[in-house]
Amino acid sequence: MLRSRMRRSAAQLALPLAFLVLTFSSGATTLAVMVSLAESEGASWAVPVVVLCFSIPQILLAPLGAPLLDRLGPRTVVLLSTAVQATLLLSAAAFPRQEIIIAMVAMKAAASSLDSAAFLLLADRMPRLSGKETTARLFARLDTARLIGSLVGPLIGGAVTQYAGVSWVFVIDAGAIALCGVIVLVTPHVQQPTVPAPASWWQRVKEAPTLLARNPATRAALLGLAAAIVFTSFYSVAEVLYALDVLRLDPVGYAILGQCFIVGRLVGAQLGARLTSANALWWLVVATFLMGAGLFLPGVVHNSIVAGVGFVIAGLANAAQVAAIRLVIVGEVPEDARGRSLSTMGSINQTAGVVGTAVAAPALALVGPAGLLVLAGLGTILAATATSLARGYPRASSLSAMQPEAVD
Repeated sequence: MLRSRMRRSAAQLALPLAFLVLTFSSGATTLAVMVSLAESEGASWAVPVVVLCFSIPQILLAPLGAPLLDRLGPRTVVLLSTAVQATLLLSAAAFPRQEIIIAMVAMKAAASSLDSAAFLLLADRMPRLSGKETTARLFARLDTARLIGSLVGPLIGGAVTQYAGVSWVFVIDAGAIALCGVIVLVTPHVQQPTVPAPASWWQRVKEAPTLLARNPATRAALLGLAAAIVFTSFYSVAEVLYALDVLRLDPVGYAILGQCFIVGRLVGAQLGARLTSANALWWLVVATFLMGAGLFLPGVVHNSIVAGVGFVIAGLANAAQVAAIRLVIVGEVPEDARGRSLSTMGSINQTAGVVGTAVAAPALALVGPAGLLVLAGLGTILAATATSLARGYPRASSLSAMQPEAVD
């Protein structure tokens, strides 16, 4: 019995491990590509193009390809994705020319556009060891794995790029992605029963956005979060200039300040395990308020310690937002539409991030990095207020149902 329980516990950790390996590979590849293109002759056009190649497939292809999650199942989607990505990386490793690297990035982003939704769906279908193994806890493990992978990946990718070359990064990443596929292949999950589905592919594509738009909770949550993401995207644009020009930090100080946000996200990912579908929308509003406050504070008070605290709060709130929006969707949409709905959510959030980054550039020129953080904070707080008013949260009559679960 003990051996059987240990096997089941290992199975619970297998999926987060696979996601960690996948995000490690993505982080390493991204850094290697950016460094390689930045040092090339056509850097002025190649870098902006490749940045778009990282984002556009998620925005355009994820909703259109989402029915594959139903037709093939999330495990098969991940296996096909990892096989294609590994092949593309090995091809770029063999021929590391600028145009081939850019093409690899675009095709790899297209192949991986459903990965995140597929992993969430696999986590939702994982066999439960006990009643404590809630969907929120499983999602929190994935978030923690993603954050660790995104931290380690660029570090190793940078070292290998500097001392061995970009081709070796691609070879290592191809091996990591292949390992991810193997782990997913052997990880148990609950098979989804066959359910009636819309007849045509286009009907399946439209079904999830329609469900999300018609449901008051998901509509308010997605619109409010998308508006908040537009403003919180200002942070990524303002951070480096705020650290170097406003706080007058050296590169080491900037690196430490940047890690404050990551530390907050790691802590927030653990707190996200305490959420339930019943209290997720309430926590989404609270987390969005906190995110805004965390960004507003360093914009007003130009102090390294205050900035560090603010960015920790913002990171913690960001992780709580991620956990909450997923649980809102999982709790509100039918089980057979969850994969497509999660994919639609990712596209909406990605689009909001691209819009926010585009708006941030002229705003930065007008108000400077500290002013941009103030705008980010105020805009995020307004988005939280709008979400709260749209759904009437928190209401006294339903407050008890929305309080966080007690944790043993």
